[in-house]
Amino acid sequence: MHKKILLVIALLYPIALAIASLLNSSNLPSIEVENMDKVVHAIAYSILGLVWYLALKVLSFSRSLLIGASGAIIYGIILEVLQETLTEVRILDIYDIVANCLGVAFISVIIMFRNKTHVKNL
Repeated sequence: MHKKILLVIALLYPIALAIASLLNSSNLPSIEVENMDKVVHAIAYSILGLVWYLALKVLSFSRSLLIGASGAIIYGIILEVLQETLTEVRILDIYDIVANCLGVAFISVIIMFRNKTHVKNL
């Protein structure tokens, strides 16, 4: 993917994530699936980790993965705290943070295995 497009996505996706996390979601239609919000958190933050990894790929593999993953986790924690402090209808949920971390860990493992396989095939 073109580097400029990746940079734009790496900047816009967290903004969209913040807006979605901080807006009142009570007016949105809900799907009655148990813990679906945790699945959404895991997917959203795995995408964030992937986007940041790809945007930072100009660095070494380990640095780009470490910065992308840790940045995504820290960003998720900050958004959860902001939900508690800035909104009246959203609350800090430790299980959302756990889901965020699991999503980032999942994509990080996939990236590591993909990179290991790619290097091995050379």
